[in-house]
Amino acid sequence: MPREHWDALVRGDGCPLCLDEVAEPDNPFSILIADLPTSYLRLARTQYVPGYCVLIHKRHAREPHELNVPGRAAFFEDMLRAGSALERAFDAVKVNYQILGNAIPHLHVHITPRRYGDPYPGMPAELDGDPPATTDAELARRVALIRAALA
Repeated sequence: MPREHWDALVRGDGCPLCLDEVAEPDNPFSILIADLPTSYLRLARTQYVPGYCVLIHKRHAREPHELNVPGRAAFFEDMLRAGSALERAFDAVKVNYQILGNAIPHLHVHITPRRYGDPYPGMPAELDGDPPATTDAELARRVALIRAALA
């Protein structure tokens, strides 16, 4: 990525996670599960692991330390609430939280519920490549499970 493009994304210029479609119920990449106090919880259409979600901060920030202290606490509360719900909904033995932003410098967390015996023992789940096919009906079922666990 050219440096000028990266710098623009850091400023929020053309940031794909700042677009209104992040709050839409459905987009080509994910399905809205919940509108939380500081973020949107979305089920990724690419389900490398059942229940794989992305939590996207509602305002543009590159890193958690750029938020004020109450903002950090609120965002991490959203993250922990989402992780706890995913643990319950998918009977996870561990929840992975990844704050990366190497491709899109907008604060977001990849939240992956891990089950015993999943395809990635002893390492982070691979979030690249060809995920298993997931039907629209199965995606809808997973959204409903997570919403119920959040309630």
